[in-house]
Amino acid sequence: MFEYRRIESVKDYLDLMRFSFGIPGGWMRSASKHASEVFDDDLRDPIGAYDESILAAEYLLFSLKMRLRQSVISMGGVGNVCTSPLYRGKGAVKFLMERSLETMREKKQAVSLLYPFNAGFYRKLGWEEFDSMLGVKFSPGMINVPELDCEVNIEEMEDADSEIREFYNDYASSHYTMILRDAEMWKNDFEFRTDEDVSKKFVKFKKDGKTTGMLRYVFLYDNFDKDRSPKFVVTMFLADDIVTRHAMFRFLKGLSLQICHVHAYLPPDFVLWPYLNDRPSEMNIILRTMIRIVDLELLNGLKINAPDMRVGIKISDKQASWNNGVFEMCMKDGELCFSRSDSYDLECDIATLSSVVGGKSDFREMIEFGRVKATNSYSGQDLPKTTPFVLQHF
Repeated sequence: MFEYRRIESVKDYLDLMRFSFGIPGGWMRSASKHASEVFDDDLRDPIGAYDESILAAEYLLFSLKMRLRQSVISMGGVGNVCTSPLYRGKGAVKFLMERSLETMREKKQAVSLLYPFNAGFYRKLGWEEFDSMLGVKFSPGMINVPELDCEVNIEEMEDADSEIREFYNDYASSHYTMILRDAEMWKNDFEFRTDEDVSKKFVKFKKDGKTTGMLRYVFLYDNFDKDRSPKFVVTMFLADDIVTRHAMFRFLKGLSLQICHVHAYLPPDFVLWPYLNDRPSEMNIILRTMIRIVDLELLNGLKINAPDMRVGIKISDKQASWNNGVFEMCMKDGELCFSRSDSYDLECDIATLSSVVGGKSDFREMIEFGRVKATNSYSGQDLPKTTPFVLQHF
């Protein structure tokens, strides 16, 4: 049986991560400089599964805030999950993930997100598909936007200033399912550089003296690119209004004499084609995070744009006994509430319910797929679907 405890050795933590993810030497040198901060701040907790003194598996728990539906809630981000080759297939990661739920519950984190190495593995542990993003590649010379009818000031900077930080968090609090960024996340975002980086910059757009948009780009050499040419990647593209968005596209268009292609990551519902005079050379939807409800009752008070309703749900959660059993899910005056009940209209596992509450799917869809069983008493109560998009990587 494994022991669950916080990792104290930076070297053990890095050695296990390096082997599991195949991290090259250049990146590892930067990671080594950065790792001591991981063990020293309130943002992240490195936790391991130990077989006596041997670190068998590890993960990093991020304590974050994210927008879910119409509320900002506490979320536990699970990252850097890896296992020693001696303990593959011996249940070390499953042990860690099950115990992580207890840790997140103690921290009052209502939901958890992770980036899966295998979606089927995490689905069995209660996580389900959540957000996706649109990945596109196009020539900046293809951009076609009208002339600006008002002045938009543009400023480029190495690190995010207070105006960019405030704009980002205001935007994240009101759009999609974005993760907010605290001071520690802003700090580490640009301190963590590798030998492959050419440039990392924020671009701020201001209209009438107010910040109305921001863009972040990374210019780097991609180890996986056959011709080893530098790659220009837009990782944030946020605008409050159409005039600012046009200015942001015009900024990218101005790169056409130096940059052959722009790689951009956008919300999955972003309508790109009106801004280009031809089709992008690449365009695809990329599946990203999975979501899990940590504790149903920690979701009480979650604001959702949905009509009043009540429905009983019999929930199966093998990893978190506090979610197991029959609950009444109630929507009243735009707020969600779960409470214990004796009767039910629907039956599903926690992974499926996580997808519905998160907005990726709804009960009607899950009934069609056989993921939810409905009794004769069910009369169609449901939550509306939405567009999950997390943006911030952790």
